[in-house]
Amino acid sequence: MELNFKKKIHLTRIFAILGFLAAMFYTPKLWITNSGFPKIPRFDFIIIPQSPWDYIFSFVLFILLLLFLFKPKKYIGISIVILYLFLALIDQNRLQPYFYQSILIIFVVSYLRTNKKNSTIILHCLMLIFIATYFWSGIHKINSNFYLQWEHALNKHFSYIPQIIRTTFTYLVAPIELFMGVFLLFNKTRKFGVIAIILMHITIISTLIWLGYGFNVIPWNLQNIMSVIILFWTYKSTESLDILSRFYNLKKAFIIFMVFILPLSNLYGFWDHLLSFSFFSSKLNYYYVEILDENLYKKLPKTITKHIQDYEGKHILYLNSWSGEINKVLLYPEDRVAEKVEKYIQSFAENPNKDDLTKMVEYNHNLMK
Repeated sequence: MELNFKKKIHLTRIFAILGFLAAMFYTPKLWITNSGFPKIPRFDFIIIPQSPWDYIFSFVLFILLLLFLFKPKKYIGISIVILYLFLALIDQNRLQPYFYQSILIIFVVSYLRTNKKNSTIILHCLMLIFIATYFWSGIHKINSNFYLQWEHALNKHFSYIPQIIRTTFTYLVAPIELFMGVFLLFNKTRKFGVIAIILMHITIISTLIWLGYGFNVIPWNLQNIMSVIILFWTYKSTESLDILSRFYNLKKAFIIFMVFILPLSNLYGFWDHLLSFSFFSSKLNYYYVEILDENLYKKLPKTITKHIQDYEGKHILYLNSWSGEINKVLLYPEDRVAEKVEKYIQSFAENPNKDDLTKMVEYNHNLMK
């Protein structure tokens, strides 16, 4: 039975909320202040809430999500969006792509009305979020570092596959993902796009289970499979590019700005990578901090030193590993975030302003050199 637009929207809302809740359950320490990993506010003037306020804010967000699951009222949806943005300003590491995508969906469906025109606008806005996700994810993978690191990973984990196949697949990943998004725009190619997206997510889930890590993104992959099927499989365009152009209004303009214009600006150094759908593109920055000052090292609490690796007489703290073990997410991959983590480490020194306490190293782009 073909679903009407309103039912498609409601199901997409449900998948978004369940995906968000699943990710929250997997990352409980991400939402509390004294977790063992520093909170990184977007602006220095923001006050980081301490216990019990951090627990209260997280609990309220959880309750609002449950309410919105069963009672999709505008004021509940907008309250979720505002509270999440507040919590993300307190700690930028909460701006993980699966939370961000779900918040965009919740924002869009909060404006749902019963008439057909508004349902069509909301449906198109939801479609644009997913089209942009795959389109930009493919665009961002068109870089030499991605090709080097992707082929290296294939050689490491799938060496039994002939080299020509591994190399060919490496160079096809970016255009395949790019065209997944483009194919969703047109009647003749839409189902091919949906099938390709389903196969991609099933492959990602299977690979993560086989490798034994990255479980935090499995709910997101399942959410996207179900959402793409519901939104696109039976949809028939009434005119060319109607998803972009039909019933154009302020809501659709805002979503286009968020998912197309701002990600475009990322290519010129504006807007963050993850908010621009740059996923697994090898453009993201990974960091470690070397503790240069021995006195600082001795003053660091055990909650930090237990994550430090000693290598060739150096004290190395990989920020992704530290964040991953505590928060169950990677460090938000922007220089400003890593720099604040470094300052947090330096704050344990007798004189935090002393030179040569630590050294920050961005190592991801040098792995293959």
